[in-house]
Amino acid sequence: MKKMLMTLAAAAAIAAGPLTVSAESYWKYNDTTTIDLDETSLKKTTNGHEILNFVAIQTIPDGTCTYTYAYDRTAGTIQVVEMEKETKTLHYTSNFTPTSVNSTNPVVKARAEMAEAVYQRKVNHKK
Repeated sequence: MKKMLMTLAAAAAIAAGPLTVSAESYWKYNDTTTIDLDETSLKKTTNGHEILNFVAIQTIPDGTCTYTYAYDRTAGTIQVVEMEKETKTLHYTSNFTPTSVNSTNPVVKARAEMAEAVYQRKVNHKK
């Protein structure tokens, strides 16, 4: 339910144009992807790994894709923990295994770059 409300809020904010109400929280990463910095979390595991968890909402024709990511900066991996695609005619979820940020796959490279940008923004946002 929380994800659905967040998706609807982000979609409404994007449709309305410039983000004004939550300008401090919502970051428009690119023309189609918005990230709520207040929903990101950065933690260190007991084995010393630094993990960034965040949600990116991507607008697509007729709907949205909501991606929940886990970015392990220590291990150098990015994972789509959950992808939820929702349109007027389709609704499904999927997930993927962690992949090296050094992958030659352009989709993985783009996700890793986005994750690092979110990390930098989150770290600087706390200051």
